[in-house]
Amino acid sequence: MDYRALLTLVVFAACAEPEPPSVTVGPASFTEDELLGLSSSRRETLIHLTGLGLAVADSTTAALGAPLVLEWIEDRELEILAAELTLEKNEVGEDALQARYSTDPDWELTVRHILVFSERWRPTSHREAAAEKAARALSMLQAGSEFPDVETTLMAEAAEEVGEGLMPPGREGTWVPEFWGAALALQPGELSPVTETQYGFHVLRLENRQVVPLSEARSSTIREIAASIDNPAQVLEAWMATSGQGQNEQRAAAIEEVRMRRLEVPPGERAALLRQWEDQVTAWSTALGFRYGYATTEVEVAALAALANANQSADIARTELASHADLIRARYLVQIEAGT
Repeated sequence: MDYRALLTLVVFAACAEPEPPSVTVGPASFTEDELLGLSSSRRETLIHLTGLGLAVADSTTAALGAPLVLEWIEDRELEILAAELTLEKNEVGEDALQARYSTDPDWELTVRHILVFSERWRPTSHREAAAEKAARALSMLQAGSEFPDVETTLMAEAAEEVGEGLMPPGREGTWVPEFWGAALALQPGELSPVTETQYGFHVLRLENRQVVPLSEARSSTIREIAASIDNPAQVLEAWMATSGQGQNEQRAAAIEEVRMRRLEVPPGERAALLRQWEDQVTAWSTALGFRYGYATTEVEVAALAALANANQSADIARTELASHADLIRARYLVQIEAGT
């Protein structure tokens, strides 16, 4: 054996540089060997998956979706403008608004609740145990126990996590729909049945309810009235068309009109739109196998696995994610080596 030749090979191997990346997405990268056999469209899908995985890993999904949520908010602002223009066109005054609102006002609710945590991705056995524990909490509360005492008793069992507390006053959209619906059905002092949300199983007690002033509920009220007397979308379209500009310019002019009139989307609606994005991300993450706290190398492995996942839910998630590819590329620097 030629030991000098063998030594040369060993030294060469030790000094050889690692294979350069063919595709990078932010801090994540993939070599040509890892991408071998992938078409250009599959590589593009891998970019989408990696961007989502990175955002989930470091809990920046809100920032990832911020441009989309802003677009949704602007759509709501245009709906409010359309309603305002419709009322003006039909000469509906403030007196009519007040009369209509008094028959079906918005509410602000104050709620105390106890929650047995059991997110929907938990095993069936965990969720059944949590539901049973919540039912016992309801029985204890109905028998006269106070919320903190019930929490202490159930926490001592050292199984499902339990929490209780007084929620800040909330309006429609502030809380998830199931929680809001359960609270709205109560009179002050009443207890709700066990109510399931995406966080687990709740028992609620309504502490107080107050009518929201019309000045603060105006945007939702005018949209309801406008829709009952005309077609607000067509009214807005006709208003925008008078400028003779293109569609993008018309939208920009309408948004400027929103700013001039100081029209705003209520905080509860804004929160609901953000939650809509977060729920979508949660569904994608569950289907594709991404987790909070993953290191970059773990995201890379998970992205490749998600690309190969033949499950129908994963296929749907990949398709939906592809429609938001612009969010990924706006958030992360994507580099593709020539010829890959």
